[in-house]
Amino acid sequence: MVSAKITTPVKKLVNRFPVLNAAIWDLQYRLGMWDDLDRATGTQVIALLEKYTAKPDILDLGCGKGINLHLEENSYRHYHGVDISASSIQTARKHARPNTSFEVADILRYETAERYDAVLLREVIYYIPMEQIPDFLRRAAGFLKPDGKIFIQLWDKNSCTEYIEVIGKTGFPLLEEQVAKRADGPESTVIVLQASPPQAGAS
Repeated sequence: MVSAKITTPVKKLVNRFPVLNAAIWDLQYRLGMWDDLDRATGTQVIALLEKYTAKPDILDLGCGKGINLHLEENSYRHYHGVDISASSIQTARKHARPNTSFEVADILRYETAERYDAVLLREVIYYIPMEQIPDFLRRAAGFLKPDGKIFIQLWDKNSCTEYIEVIGKTGFPLLEEQVAKRADGPESTVIVLQASPPQAGAS
């Protein structure tokens, strides 16, 4: 579903040029190409958040419109969503729950002094060049508190085996890899990583 939206050569091109990348994403959101995601509930990610964190501060990188993550008001301390698309962030702010904030930024170049209990990467890992994933995850881990967790959601496990292998080689301890069979689609996978320093020799 996801990787078919933009072909691999185009993805490689736009990732080198943030302004072009942002324009393409804005156009896709304005054309309603991602509206089907709004109907999702994010229950798989939410259940794992509840399992591994307690009322967390959450950083959602590549949050899109944020509508499809149905967090209960008292289940988190603060939620901060980041996306390259100004259009999606504009919509996210209109639907914002209490204790939420949003920011327009390219997640590949994102920096923050804030520290969080959880970093969410919900169906965004395939937009990061494969060779950049290890460094990206290390940077994401730097946004976390000492016991923080990274939650990576993949739409279809069977089409994402290469990404799962790369994630596994980064050296972050794997807490859980949960596969959920969708009634109307492929198996959705959420990988939970402990954001402790990667093991020596990991690449």
